[in-house]
Amino acid sequence: MILQTIVLAVALGIAAQILADRLKLPAILPLLVFGVLAGPNLWHLFGVEGGGLIDPEALGDGLELFIHLGIGIILFEGGLSLSPGELRRVGGSVRNLLTIGVAVTGVVAAVTFRAVTGQPWLTAALFGAIVTVTGPTVIGPLLRHMIVPRRVATVLMSEGLIVDPIGAVLAYLVLQAIERPGMPVQPLGHELLVLVLVGTAFGVTAGLVGRWLARSRWTGGELSNLTILALLLVCFYLSEDLAPQSGILASMVMGFTMSSANLPDLAPLKSFKGQLTVLLISVLFVLLAGQLDLQAVLDLGVGGLLVVGGLILVARPLAVFLSIPPRRLPLAERSVLALTAPRGVVAAGVGSLAARQLEASGIPGGAALEGTVYLTILATVVWATVMALVLPPVLGFTKDPRRRLILVVGAHALSGALARVLVSRGRTVVVLDSSPTKLAPLRGSGVGTVRGDARDAASFEEAGIQRDSQVVALTTNDELNLLIAELVRDEFGLEHPVVGLQRLSEEFGTVRRAWVDPLGGGAIDLSAWIRRFEDGRARVVTLGLDEETATGDVRASLEEAGVEAVQPICGWRDGSAVFRLEKGVFDGIDAVTLLVAEDGLPPVLEPYVLPAVDAVAEAERTAGEDG
Repeated sequence: MILQTIVLAVALGIAAQILADRLKLPAILPLLVFGVLAGPNLWHLFGVEGGGLIDPEALGDGLELFIHLGIGIILFEGGLSLSPGELRRVGGSVRNLLTIGVAVTGVVAAVTFRAVTGQPWLTAALFGAIVTVTGPTVIGPLLRHMIVPRRVATVLMSEGLIVDPIGAVLAYLVLQAIERPGMPVQPLGHELLVLVLVGTAFGVTAGLVGRWLARSRWTGGELSNLTILALLLVCFYLSEDLAPQSGILASMVMGFTMSSANLPDLAPLKSFKGQLTVLLISVLFVLLAGQLDLQAVLDLGVGGLLVVGGLILVARPLAVFLSIPPRRLPLAERSVLALTAPRGVVAAGVGSLAARQLEASGIPGGAALEGTVYLTILATVVWATVMALVLPPVLGFTKDPRRRLILVVGAHALSGALARVLVSRGRTVVVLDSSPTKLAPLRGSGVGTVRGDARDAASFEEAGIQRDSQVVALTTNDELNLLIAELVRDEFGLEHPVVGLQRLSEEFGTVRRAWVDPLGGGAIDLSAWIRRFEDGRARVVTLGLDEETATGDVRASLEEAGVEAVQPICGWRDGSAVFRLEKGVFDGIDAVTLLVAEDGLPPVLEPYVLPAVDAVAEAERTAGEDG
């Protein structure tokens, strides 16, 4: 049964992830459903013994070990994702949420749990400590589809990543007080101090060693990632052995220590750890949901809903509005924070471990505690998902012109001409370049400009990049364009960055780097086109298309003209820019924007040319509509 449980937990976990991705839902929802359906406790409700596809209890103490290690690796990946630069910009808000916010959430949750369930105060305090955590493993996927200002997303992710070890440590201390009644406060304070010091020391030390390994050439390729993983496991074990429950803190600190250094080739490590984290979350949730006592959840009845309602509608809003004053964030942004606090795998893991320890010690209340924690996870995830759909339009975030931002990297005659066309069609465009001289001609044309280094994420933040922005890398260096694509994908979650490439293999964009959209769908000689624009021998035109022209005149005429005379670079579908065009195929495209060399446009296509629109006037009109 052990092998069957492990194999099916992996299979069901990945199936749930796929389903969540297809439905654009937080993965925890299908993971919980799959785990409950596959576990034995659902069958117990109907009086059937030995039912279910998986049996987490068959793993014995191995389940507890797996939970500990899994949480450690997940928090390492979270620490690795923390951006010191972004954290500095919202540091005050995050700091207050981690102090005032944690205290308010813990107290309100404990009081509500005690009043509704009648459990002892220490058990209520344990519940309060567990639910102080939020869920970065839920918040991350949620933010991929939620339109909010970047600093709001940064606060949510940073809080979630750092508060997890805090909540786990608080839960451990309360559990010690429950298991050792009458224990003075001073020894508990000493344990807390030792735990924090040990976890921090091992985390920083391992992080510094990890930095050295990443910079050295001792290991390469896949061995480099596996070496860091082995170092993480050793760090976790040594810290946990010296001070129980300090391992998860050490893991997070190790990740943050490594992310705070300007390490080369950190993207492959983040990608590897990200995939490992998805696997661990998937398996953990299936196993944890599979062992959940469903009868205990049902026994909570209306009382359980009242506890969760208190957390969502009282504890979280109170914590946010007491922690973040209006001068730090406006009301709309604080409202998003106040109504978005889903719990995730750390709450589930800590809740399950706490319930098992209470049961092993013969202390009642473990089933009620675990059931309420899981009800909290389910309710807060569903609530946050609904809020992700409701809040952005209600608060006006979807009308923000930056949401339609196209960020063009590389200032020159060609990118300037393209930017003006994009502005004329109602898009907000910003051009990023390190040279103020190259940016100067764009000022006053309705095109925004940002001076900065395209290899630095801070430059993209200054430009106002959002998760649904489009980035078009148009430097004359293919390698730099690909580097920019990887940066915006890894740092900002942009799924399909656009790159202009002068050399393009046949399998590029399909077999290799399928997530990258080549400008116009193929190779483009940027240097040659830039010279033509500089000499006044090229222009940008947009053709209006219908079903007949898209499949007839346009395709045939462009093939006859050749890419040296006419180069398609952008299509338009329902007002949205489409930069990836299949060669000569414009099905479903309303218009297509072309680079045209001198008189290279075939005469048969002249009737389809749309009249040029003044970019500045169009930008002013669009801004007026958005305002």
